[in-house]
Amino acid sequence: MEKALELSHNDISDTEAITQIGEGWGGGEALAISIYCALKYRGDFKKALTTAVNHSRDSDSTGAITGNILGFFLGLNSIPSEWVENVELSESILQIADDLLIKHQDTQEWWERYQCY
Repeated sequence: MEKALELSHNDISDTEAITQIGEGWGGGEALAISIYCALKYRGDFKKALTTAVNHSRDSDSTGAITGNILGFFLGLNSIPSEWVENVELSESILQIADDLLIKHQDTQEWWERYQCY
């Protein structure tokens, strides 16, 4: 993590920085690469995510972690709209995300939505 933080402030290439952090096959390395990408491009969801997935190591894991970190930090509006619109069941996913924020409600609508018995 310290290496990721340090490298996120350097001017070396992303490829070199990620190589110095590791391959991402273990949880610690995957998280460190994701932290690097999220810090390096903290205001640019698309750049952070493309950096996280465009390396020859465990890029699917680093992409998923980076997306979660920046999605939480920057919010839905930071994600390119075409990415959101093209996700299968995006309306259901957005509804679930909204519901996670407000917690369980003892309403008929809630019970029908989640088929709680």
